[in-house]
Parts: sequence; structure tokens; C-alpha cells
Amino acid sequence: MALMVQGHTLDVLLTPQVQSASWYNFWLFCRGFTAPTFMMLAGFSFALATIKRWQDHITVGPTVWKRLRRFAFFVLLGYSMRIPVHSLRDFKWVTPDGWHAFLQMDVLQTIGLTLIALELMVLAFKNKKIFALVSGALALLIAFGAPLAWNSGLLNSLPLPFRSALLGTTGSNFPLLPWSAYIFLGATLGTAYATIGEWSPRVLRNAIPVGLLLILAGVKLEGFSHALYGDANFWPTTPHLFLTRIGFVTTIIGLASMVEAWVPIKASTARSLAEESLVVYFVHVSLLYGSIWNPGIKQFVGGTMGFAHAYLYVIAMISAMLMMAFYWNRAKKSHPMPSFAFRTAIFAIAALAVA
Repeated sequence: MALMVQGHTLDVLLTPQVQSASWYNFWLFCRGFTAPTFMMLAGFSFALATIKRWQDHITVGPTVWKRLRRFAFFVLLGYSMRIPVHSLRDFKWVTPDGWHAFLQMDVLQTIGLTLIALELMVLAFKNKKIFALVSGALALLIAFGAPLAWNSGLLNSLPLPFRSALLGTTGSNFPLLPWSAYIFLGATLGTAYATIGEWSPRVLRNAIPVGLLLILAGVKLEGFSHALYGDANFWPTTPHLFLTRIGFVTTIIGLASMVEAWVPIKASTARSLAEESLVVYFVHVSLLYGSIWNPGIKQFVGGTMGFAHAYLYVIAMISAMLMMAFYWNRAKKSHPMPSFAFRTAIFAIAALAVA
């Protein structure tokens, strides 16, 4: 969450001169690891939470319906951030360019749709091992097939809503191909981690060398990927970057397990922050870039700051988002009814504002 908030805040505030500096391109490359980390850990967290109550998820019941509603809400929230009008009554006047922008896929839609698919897979297979194997196979199939899909005439002839959801050729930043691969792979790794019991600490210790080997493999395979897939849509889809990114995330998990032993962070605190990560995404993006409900910081001071000045805003934004996540999560658990009433009021006000 901290890396995500930092990246968006600097993107909004830094001057064009700073963003044209040579170091900025390197920083952009490093920033590219944030989304894979966020998505892979979303799948990992899904698996940990599901394995814990597996029997509740293999039959259709209140637990499954609650999950599906929550994930569908992520999708709805993602599209709501792209509504091209100030009132829903004006949708009939939306131009083709407006529809094109509205249907673009972003992080929330991709995570929501993929988590729905994972929940349905648990229902369908009912077996942890089969679920993990199918999820892992899907991850590899999507990661290594994405360049072919983006270049497919058949897929590029689909209606705009499906084309935008699947591919980035219409401008989607996070289409299902290849970004859902990180979530599917995270679910496989999370399932494996949750079912190996006493071997878990040893696995985490070995995560760092395994991650570094994956990074090395990804770097070495760049030339092979170029030869196999060609130059068309290479950088947004290339499997060698997929290997590099999952290597980075694996290394980070290993490092985090070491830090956990040195830094006294309560598990409940970490869980509170993790459970509100997508809320943090929605709130900080709306504050920075604006939404149908509010102007953003970008409209007032965007592109006007040097690095030092902008980083003060980064520190303030990260602190505010972490505090919001922690106290909101605690309020929901300690005062469920007032929290539910507050959420309902917020949704009602938001709906009336665009009615």
C-alpha cells in the first residue's frame, strides 16, 4: 500500500522537468513492481482466508454469497471511478470516446473479477490440491499466452466491453490478460503455504534465493521472448517480465518474513491494514486524481512540485491512508452496527449525488 500511494502521489505532483530526468525512468521501472505485488498478494490472501474456512466455501451458502457480493462491489467501484458524466441521467449523451474511457480495466475490476473466478473454482473443484493446480496452470497459460492474445485478430474484433476487459489494445491499464495471472499464481502459492504446516518457516527462508533466481531467469530470457513473440505489444505482455516480477514479489515475501522477526508488528495490525487495502486504493486515487464526486489534488497543484516538496505530501498521504485503514477496520469490528449505518449513509449520499 505504501509503494502504491507513493507512486501515484509522485506521479500527480512532480513537475514535468523532474519527470524528464534520467533517474525518473529507472524509478518508473521500479514502480512497475508495485501492481504485481499488490495483485499477487491479493491472490495469496484469498487463499489463506479460504483455506482457513474451506468447508464454508465448497457449498453455496451465506459465506460464498457474501464473498461474491464483496468482489462484485470491487468491480462496480472500479467502473464508478471512470464514469464519464456528472449524472447518471446523462449517460445517453456519452460519446464513443466517453464509452471507450469508461470501459477501461483498472486494478479494482481485474482483482474483483479474478477473485470471483477463484471463488467459483473453489466451489467447482472442492479439493485444495486440484484448486491450486488449476489456478497455477491458468496463471502460466495467461502469462505465456498474453502476447498471442493481444495480437489475435479474433480477440481484437470482440465488442468493446469484452475487448477492454481482456486486452490492453484498447488502452486498459490492467486487462485480465496478463494481469490476472499474478492473482491466480498468488492463490496457488497461498494454498501451498497454508497447507504445508510446519514447513512454512523453511519455505519463507528459501523465498529470497528462489526469487533472485526467477529475476535472473526473467532478465536472461528477454532475448528469447523477443524472438518468440516479436515486437508487437512486447513490453506490456512479455512473459520474461512476468518471471522478473514474480521473482521480485517472492524476494519481498522472504525479506518481509525476516523483518517480521525483528520488528514487533502485531498480526492483528497487519491484518487490519491488509483487509482495507482496496479501500485505500479507491480513496487515495480519488483524492489524487479526482472522481465523479470530487475534484482531485491533481486539478489544484498537479505537476508543480520538486521531489523534496512532493515527498512531504507522500509521507502525509501514506500516514493518512494507513491510519484510515487501521481505525476503520477496528471500528467495523468493535462497532459493527454504527459502522454499517455509516457505510449505508455514504453509499446513499454518493448515489444521490450522481442520480
